[in-house]
Amino acid sequence: MKEETHEQSGNVRAKKMIVWLGVASIAMFFAAFTSAYIVLQADHFWVKDQLPLMFWISTVLLIISSGTIYLAKRNITAGNTGGLKLWLVVTFILGLGFTGAQYLGWSELQSEGKFFLGHLGDLKGEYGVDYIIMGKGEPLLYENGNFYKPGDLSMSEPINERIEETFNASASFLYILSGLHILHLAGGIIWLLVLLIQTFSGRITQTNVLPVELGSIYWHFLDILWVYLFLFLLLIR
Repeated sequence: MKEETHEQSGNVRAKKMIVWLGVASIAMFFAAFTSAYIVLQADHFWVKDQLPLMFWISTVLLIISSGTIYLAKRNITAGNTGGLKLWLVVTFILGLGFTGAQYLGWSELQSEGKFFLGHLGDLKGEYGVDYIIMGKGEPLLYENGNFYKPGDLSMSEPINERIEETFNASASFLYILSGLHILHLAGGIIWLLVLLIQTFSGRITQTNVLPVELGSIYWHFLDILWVYLFLFLLLIR
């Protein structure tokens, strides 16, 4: 019996280690992308603007979902299966809400002329109010519909044609970072769905909380990851 308990304990540790290794690899993956963001921002024309309102709302939803999945784990640890069901359902709904809010955020970006494969010439709004185009860390000069390099104080050489044809890398990176996070979140939502099926079928009990614990680790990580990305984009952008 002791040998079996020791074997089960080792199995639990192995499964947790796999999840943590997965979390670490995803973190390194996003660290590489954010580093590339900083490098490209310094050497290319870059748009400085505001994040979509729906990104703020989605952030709040995901932060709340971290609390609800914590309550789910706490309830099943205490033997309250009903509480587990309730908070897993709420977490699942909040996850879908986050995804929906992100989609609306992308729609908001497109209405502003910021496309995944767009150009700076697609931008809509008032320059200096809705957006600013940076060139090597300095804002481009703008007057009477014409763009000028930061050093062209006499505004003698407009660069409109170059701006029109320049790829909007800033918008592309915003779609890539948020889209990749949604892709990983989809795995978390599927995991939640599996947990819900197992919970309502009676397979998850006070003596079998590992699936919930593993799911909560991944979900909390997704929450922390998005908060990091959101703050990064908010401060660096």
